[in-house]
Amino acid sequence: MLTRDIAAGEVIFRQGDAADVAYLIEAGTIQIRHDSDGECEARRLARLGPGEVFGELGVIDGEPRSASAIAETPARLVMVRAEKIQQSIARSDPFFAELMRKLVGRLRKTRAIGDSEMMAALQSSDFGPGFEEVLRERDMAEGIIRGEIEPFLQPIVDLRTGAIQGYESLARWRSEKFGLMTPCDFLPLARRTGLIRRIDLTMADRALNICAGFGRDEDAPFMAINISAWHLRDRTLVDTLKRMLVQHQLPPRRICVEITETMLIDETSDADSMLAELRDCGIRIALDDFGTGFSPLAFLYRLPIDILKIDGSMVEGIQSSPRQRGVLEGLRELCARLDIEVIVEGIETEETTGTLLELGFTLGQGTRFAAPRAVDEALRKAAS
Repeated sequence: MLTRDIAAGEVIFRQGDAADVAYLIEAGTIQIRHDSDGECEARRLARLGPGEVFGELGVIDGEPRSASAIAETPARLVMVRAEKIQQSIARSDPFFAELMRKLVGRLRKTRAIGDSEMMAALQSSDFGPGFEEVLRERDMAEGIIRGEIEPFLQPIVDLRTGAIQGYESLARWRSEKFGLMTPCDFLPLARRTGLIRRIDLTMADRALNICAGFGRDEDAPFMAINISAWHLRDRTLVDTLKRMLVQHQLPPRRICVEITETMLIDETSDADSMLAELRDCGIRIALDDFGTGFSPLAFLYRLPIDILKIDGSMVEGIQSSPRQRGVLEGLRELCARLDIEVIVEGIETEETTGTLLELGFTLGQGTRFAAPRAVDEALRKAAS
């Protein structure tokens, strides 16, 4: 950004010029006028003073200047480059960015017609990404009500015997309009809009109902449920899960709440007490996707973690990398000293399973055993 000092009467830009910069008025007065063909005098649209911005329309929509700007008095202007405005819009909420573009287009049409032509004409246009997101948010909210978002199950197995020890519940959206969607298709939007809270609690309730079907003993298969960062700020989560456990007549140990290291980095101050409350009532805590980020080891001794889930990216190519095997073996030994169970995710081959067994790992999940499946299909496969 640069400062531009201009004299009274100086033309800052003319109608039809290319728009590459907007201006913030620091001092002075600027006249915005429309130079219409065939008129004796230009039509004055606005007089702007300190604190106002002008010249932004063309920067936002890339169209030429729709009016001229002339200094009424000596003025000092701060130049705001097009790149800054466009980057700010790109980083904003998609709905806000789309709204900005729509408002600019509507303002241009209003300025382009005379007062005698102002009427309630039909205006319609294509849905941009921001407005499409509003429609998708509506579809998702209604889908939650209709029960379209359902749990898929992936087993967690004993690597030594193949016996199923528990299941992870993973959300899928079975939409009449869009078909079956995986988490990456709809959960980012759910997180941005806050609908993730309703999805998490709906999935938790349905998962506990499934878990109750395995029996109500503590040794029956457990159910791992995922929660989002929203819940680390929600002080009602603990009471909600306790009520669900009572409703489904399950001992707390039968469920495991999975959180990610990204959530902990973003919400560390809230996570400590929330996780301690969950653990105090007997609910186990799993740190998911370990190894996908910076993975601070401090989490392992500072937070009440019962289970560490090692991400599949840490076991890819394990057969050919002695250093990788050394890291994994050291991590397993550290967790053993801290009384933390370890589950290895993303196991795809029998060779990987064998290497993990040699390193002392006993629990895992991945397509080697079963991909996430709809509940009925997952339970049929487990029974076969």
